[in-house]
Amino acid sequence: KQIIHQVEMEHFKPTFSRRATRAKSRKSRIGNSLIVISVFIVASILLRDAPDLVILFDCDGQRFLTEKNEGVTIIDENVNVKSDVQVGFESDAEGFEAKSETTSESESNHSTSAFEDNYIDSNDNNERDVELMEICGRKTAASIPNPKQCDSSIGKRVLLVEKWDKYGRTGNNLREFFHLFQYAKDEKFDTIAIVKEGWMTDAIMKFWYAIEESYEDWQKKFEEAFCVKIISNKEELKGQDIYEIKSGDLFYFNSPEDKKVKVDNQKDLIKTLFQSYNEGNGVDALNRTVNDMCSAIDASLGEEKSTAVYSVIHSRKLEGQGHKLLEKTSEVTGCDPVAALNMDPDYVKSILEPIGMLDHPILLISDGENPDVFKRLHKDPDIGPQIREVPKESSWLGGDMTLAIMSNAFIGNPASSLSAFIAQSRVAFGLNNTYLFRSRDGGGEWKDVCDENCIFGPRLAL
Repeated sequence: KQIIHQVEMEHFKPTFSRRATRAKSRKSRIGNSLIVISVFIVASILLRDAPDLVILFDCDGQRFLTEKNEGVTIIDENVNVKSDVQVGFESDAEGFEAKSETTSESESNHSTSAFEDNYIDSNDNNERDVELMEICGRKTAASIPNPKQCDSSIGKRVLLVEKWDKYGRTGNNLREFFHLFQYAKDEKFDTIAIVKEGWMTDAIMKFWYAIEESYEDWQKKFEEAFCVKIISNKEELKGQDIYEIKSGDLFYFNSPEDKKVKVDNQKDLIKTLFQSYNEGNGVDALNRTVNDMCSAIDASLGEEKSTAVYSVIHSRKLEGQGHKLLEKTSEVTGCDPVAALNMDPDYVKSILEPIGMLDHPILLISDGENPDVFKRLHKDPDIGPQIREVPKESSWLGGDMTLAIMSNAFIGNPASSLSAFIAQSRVAFGLNNTYLFRSRDGGGEWKDVCDENCIFGPRLAL
């Protein structure tokens, strides 16, 4: 049998004060070394049951491979090993306590420390030679999607995206883009046709797939990436059975397809988008110069952007409809009906302190409608020294969005379709520490109340 035991040794949780953490850091390193020795003893016992290998994670996230009778070899830190059994170590004031537990994908969404590799196991990446995606110089845990096999001809039944029928803002439009492919699949259309100068290309090309050389090269690249046909007008579809779909209908479309299949399809679409993110070169379908998706990362993190540790808070008031929308979201998911709107210091600290992120930069991105959020956070003695905003000259929707997606920890508003897209992208890229759905338990402590099912849920973006 191919049995894999995964031994994960987490960073000690900062349950004691941050000042004490610094004072005890040296002792902690010694203690962690003793734990490494202990884990090897545990591993040797496990090996008697004839597993093929044991994976040990040290406190820096480096992975070691112990093959039976073959000693110890350092392997690439990007290797992902799926396991049903996890042996973890939790720290408290008295010391370390070992526990064995079966973990699900939703339970593994939050790690105990953002100092560790900011990754969760990726379903499509379990081999050593898989090439991983990088975005703006920061690595993900997701492999590059395989090229699609597309039929270049136009079939008899064509699903046409109307030219200028735009429903909602960016987050809504991205949701409609994902639903388009699911709708075409469910209704068994032969071809998806998208008008070049329409709302969908406008929504996509400001962030991804800019025209950098010739229009013909771009058209071929876009069509092969998504298996669609780009047309100039409906006359090109003469003789076909055409069904024109409205963007509002796509927004509210809820497919009966199996949930896992839908989620996997959307993850693939997200990764395909980010295979060609704009870097300030080229134009969109209306010949407008595109912005740089890396602008906020470059300006906020500088030369250390590839290794910088930081968190992002997404504050949205939602055009004055925030309370109404968040209350509806709360009814569906069980999250707090106001916390993600107010972003009070206690709420933010309940997330960032346990994962050790209060000693690292905290960047706020927002719609600019509620400046009081930044003022409150800046006044807090723990958050204030780290909170900052993206430099205005480098802040725009795409740049801020990418900054949030690639962060070590993200705190979003579950009523915002843009927060939803950021969270979905983080799941697609195997990134950890995504916080949208939180509520107080009976003892007044904040906890997560919904998993990946809510992140990809049909009622998330209302």
